[in-house]
Amino acid sequence: MKHSIRIAAAAGVAVLLVLAVPVVRAQAPGAWPNGTSVVETLHNLSYAASSDRYGPGALRNYGEVCVYCHTPHGGQTSAPLWNRNFSVASYQMYDSGHSSTINMTVDSQPTGVSLACLSCHDGTVGLDVIVNTPNSYTGGAAVGTHMPSNILPNLGTDLRNDHPVSVTYDPTADTYFRSAASVHAAGLQLYGGKVQCGSCHNPHTAANRPFLRISNAGSSLCLTCHIK
Repeated sequence: MKHSIRIAAAAGVAVLLVLAVPVVRAQAPGAWPNGTSVVETLHNLSYAASSDRYGPGALRNYGEVCVYCHTPHGGQTSAPLWNRNFSVASYQMYDSGHSSTINMTVDSQPTGVSLACLSCHDGTVGLDVIVNTPNSYTGGAAVGTHMPSNILPNLGTDLRNDHPVSVTYDPTADTYFRSAASVHAAGLQLYGGKVQCGSCHNPHTAANRPFLRISNAGSSLCLTCHIK
């Protein structure tokens, strides 16, 4: 009997020891490296939240990286294989009505790739609200949750304190701007002749933070367009 009690007690201690071992969750890289792949950037929303960076989980974990923005089938037609619904919010634009220094034409509302970016970054649409979830055609579902829904500051719908977007790039309207050809040659993008979020930002690489197409050391990115 005493032998049995000792065995049971030892087993109980073993159970307690097992339970006392801290549970280590899969975490994103502590320093969030300046990855050249989206997998190694903050746009990889499939990373489990680390307690020191994001806190308790709240977003649906779809177990894939690209799915938060893209889908190979049945996506939105206004952006490449886009897997998100665009915001229906009304935006206040940075235009001539709010600035006496802008001489170029600004669309009345965001257009093109900027509208795609704002579907996450204006705070009106949840980061994990997508059109097609993984395996949705076969009845699949999200596998868990991670990351709180307030992990980044939102731009909001008042864009007057941000760099103008959806603006036609026209150096003939302002001589303090460089030619479109030189802008492209330097590595920046114009979309249909317009400055959009993607003109300065590349969402798929963080080699130049924050997701810049080229380094802004010495204001080199700004000076690609602006003559100062």
